[in-house]
Amino acid sequence: MNQTSRGLMRFTAWSAIIGALLAYANVGLSVAVTGSDADIVLHGASMLALPPETRDLFRWSMAADVFGFYLPFLAIGGYFVHAFREELGALGNMVAMAVVLYVMVGVSGAVLQFAILHPLAHLYAGGDDATRNAAAAVWTAIANGTQNGLWWIEGPLVLFWTPIAANVLKRAGWKGSILLKIVGGAFGIFFLFGFFPDLDALSNASEMVVVLVLPLWMLLFGWQLLRRARTLPASLQGAGVPT
Repeated sequence: MNQTSRGLMRFTAWSAIIGALLAYANVGLSVAVTGSDADIVLHGASMLALPPETRDLFRWSMAADVFGFYLPFLAIGGYFVHAFREELGALGNMVAMAVVLYVMVGVSGAVLQFAILHPLAHLYAGGDDATRNAAAAVWTAIANGTQNGLWWIEGPLVLFWTPIAANVLKRAGWKGSILLKIVGGAFGIFFLFGFFPDLDALSNASEMVVVLVLPLWMLLFGWQLLRRARTLPASLQGAGVPT
């Protein structure tokens, strides 16, 4: 295992912890917007007719999505691949690529919805019937493309790297590997059920597992990394020192 500097370990740890809190904030804000009907997001007329305050909550939820479920994994993945470079070998490059692609497609979907909701809602509120129908159709297409396209393809990416990371971390004495495997399995189920529209209920259940368990793993990972940073001997605080 290659040990990074204490400062970089703390940065990665806090990225994971703060990201986990923002991920849970994303869940809470999303529920505040949709209530018990999460599918409302996929229906343009319903979303664009929401009050401005509710639309703001949705945009905040997308911001929390970006900084909770996605961007922290640039730090987490980078630290993991560096720290376990020798154990991973060529798999390290594959894991890095999978994590980066996961972040890219996830952020793309969230920022697209974040940016386009208000302009479309204004068109919908002030337009004639044709304009309203067009605005609603645009939102419906974008929301479905995000949920069933960009976010759907996260499934095989996460299913690839999570069991690898879980096994390597477990061998190194880290806790929480089972959580990471659960997340990978749930992502895989979400991807698989995307081929079968009649299984939406099971797909939604697997998505719920992801949004509840992944932030929990992030909290546990960050806490363990902070503890390791505090106990790092002074002689091993330089970047890239093997332990």
